[in-house]
Amino acid sequence: MSLRPRLLFFNGPFDYLGERLILSYIEPFRRLLDQDFDVVSVEGDRDFAAEVKKHGPDLVLFHGGVESPKEPEVTIRNTDKFPDLPRLGWMFRDPFSPSRRNSMNRFAAWGVHQVVTDFRASDCPIPFFRDSLYLPWWIEAETFCDYGEKKTLPITLTGSGWLVRQFYAWRLPVFLKIAEKLPCYHVPAFETHIKNDAYVGESYARLLNRSHFSGGCGTVARYLTLKLLEIPAARACLVCEEIEVLKAMGFADGVNCVFATADNVVAKIQALMDDPARLQAITDAGHALVHGTHTRSHRRLFAEWLRLWKTKQPGERIVQPHPFEPLRLAGADEAVPSRFPSENPLTEALVEGYGLFQAGQAAEAFKRFEWVIQIIPHVAEARVGAALCLLHTGDLPLALKQLEHVLFVQRELCNYRRPDPVSISLHAIIKARMGDVAPGAEFLNVTAPVRHPAINAARWLFGQAWPELRRKHAPLQVARGDESRNTETIHLLPHRTFAEWADFWSPLLKP
Repeated sequence: MSLRPRLLFFNGPFDYLGERLILSYIEPFRRLLDQDFDVVSVEGDRDFAAEVKKHGPDLVLFHGGVESPKEPEVTIRNTDKFPDLPRLGWMFRDPFSPSRRNSMNRFAAWGVHQVVTDFRASDCPIPFFRDSLYLPWWIEAETFCDYGEKKTLPITLTGSGWLVRQFYAWRLPVFLKIAEKLPCYHVPAFETHIKNDAYVGESYARLLNRSHFSGGCGTVARYLTLKLLEIPAARACLVCEEIEVLKAMGFADGVNCVFATADNVVAKIQALMDDPARLQAITDAGHALVHGTHTRSHRRLFAEWLRLWKTKQPGERIVQPHPFEPLRLAGADEAVPSRFPSENPLTEALVEGYGLFQAGQAAEAFKRFEWVIQIIPHVAEARVGAALCLLHTGDLPLALKQLEHVLFVQRELCNYRRPDPVSISLHAIIKARMGDVAPGAEFLNVTAPVRHPAINAARWLFGQAWPELRRKHAPLQVARGDESRNTETIHLLPHRTFAEWADFWSPLLKP
């Protein structure tokens, strides 16, 4: 009989995902849990109370799903039972993706006590993630290792972003320089989804093992991506953008990796090709760093969290000062800033843009939002920020287009049951400002299942301004001060209460 704590894992199903995601992310996460827990994994729609009674867990973990247009909606009933049973949520999504609301809404409905993510809280600076715990990626040492393959490929570049500027700002200019001067082998990401002979799992690791160099970056957000560990783990020399996260994890230019820009990447690679001994030393050091500090056995966050939970006193919370240091307990109002690098040009542009907008500098704010949209078109916070700026400057048709893009992504690509309440409210307000009051009110009506102080306030304002529409549409009969909510928002506007939202929306409704 196992003496390890039992973990009840509400997990999947993930049959809609391709082999690459299953082998690279889903199965390694399960093995991560297996090292510390007796894991009972259940999939799909479930009765929470029945599963808890059946399995008697010490800890419950909910998987928040995986970003995909085919992602199913999972229903877990009776989560109001056993409220004292510790519950964690695992969020595996890009921090700039609007699809993270799917996980946020699920975790809120399921009563999760704390969220564990693959991104830093600073990458998504909204209250929901204030106390989220960052689980940095790790490598599967059994798969990403030295197979003794002969080095037959000078440079291998795999995955997305090498041929386009979106998402991965560092990759395209680097690729163009390399392709012009040096031999390289390029493996597009889509091939790893659809071909039977794709580089996945061991075949991908062996490809890296045959390569002298392979490149990667932390996307425009400059956070840790799995590729940055897989490359050195398979004993290839990592060529990458110089980012603070990598330096905090032990990487150093010319010691265990190569930090490069488009201006110097060719010269740096060529210098190492001309000095095989130095190249070997850097490659070996990168391999040793990852296998010595960034494997599955170095990631024990869930077990550590459960130990603290058992000693936690009323009013205390579990916090993470640094992802490579122990978790600790803190008071409810104690400020515990992370000491891990928060460098993220995408988030910095969004925060700066909203700050400029609040300061009345709409034109300058719009430039920040426009930069984000050019890099990643589906960032909802940038689209809403741009719409607010355009509303302020009087370009209502273009403001409406920003919101229509947001709502299309949320409903058609992210499969939202409930679109974001801020997006809905602003869309209705812009319609009203354009003279289409009835369609704006109708939009607030057809989205009646969505409740949040932001949309409650917008409905109340419509009802006060147009009593005839209030009599026609029941959702516009919302009571003043209604703080009810059944959905989360990903937006950075600082308003929290009904009154605050009403004060913000009211001037926007007036020409």
